[in-house]
Amino acid sequence: MFMVTLDTTITNIALPDITNSFNSNLTDTNWISTIYVLIMSITIIPASKFGDQFGRKKLMCIGLIIFGIGSALCGLSNTLPTLIFTRFIQGIGGAIVTPIMIPLSVNLFGRKDANQAVGIIGAVTAVAAAAGPSIGGIILKFLNWKWIFFVNVPIVIITFILILFCFEESFDPTISKKIDLGGLIFLTLCLSQLTFLLVKGYDIGWNSITSFSLMLGTLITFLIFLWIELKVKQPLVELNLFKEMTFSASTIIYFMCGFAIVCSSLIFNFFS
Repeated sequence: MFMVTLDTTITNIALPDITNSFNSNLTDTNWISTIYVLIMSITIIPASKFGDQFGRKKLMCIGLIIFGIGSALCGLSNTLPTLIFTRFIQGIGGAIVTPIMIPLSVNLFGRKDANQAVGIIGAVTAVAAAAGPSIGGIILKFLNWKWIFFVNVPIVIITFILILFCFEESFDPTISKKIDLGGLIFLTLCLSQLTFLLVKGYDIGWNSITSFSLMLGTLITFLIFLWIELKVKQPLVELNLFKEMTFSASTIIYFMCGFAIVCSSLIFNFFS
């Protein structure tokens, strides 16, 4: 969790240096962050479900391998398009790792100490978010932007070893291994359109036909997704969860805080 969170904040700090390194502009360089957020938003929910169905430890190890390879390739990238593509790979790994860490840890600590496990993970995530700019600044001062990706590699190796030997495999025995393909497809279409609109709406114009098409496409695919989830026996997302006020309220608050922090941290780096 420290690694994935750190990678978001530390990359934003490096964007001005990356822009200068490739003699690019903010619109093009911003795709380094955009593609990571885009693939994370699309993949994170299916990854969580697949972990419950097919094994959290197994999927965590796969996610770490993808994230580590993606990080190394990011550092080795010599062109902006290559860096954007390798960030796409890294984002897949990050999306797999992020939602599985908590249930995997809860299974390790047991239900009795679940709150403590979740609290530790939350604290580590907060430290990573706060430390990212400082760590990024130090790396950029003494090394270069490539090392903000290389720094992930030893962390991935250590984490992989710990996961392999310290954790047991865990599943959710109450759910079927049948994949909700319809829900997966329409959730992917919905989130990809919505995320792209949010991060690129200014560039393409909020009043443009493209923006309105994305808005309409997001709404249509979202409604179809809801219809599918209400019909299938084993939905990708358990909509009944939102009947729980604590869950719904915390989700909304988390979204608002994350939206505000990430947006401001990206923009401020270019004026510091």
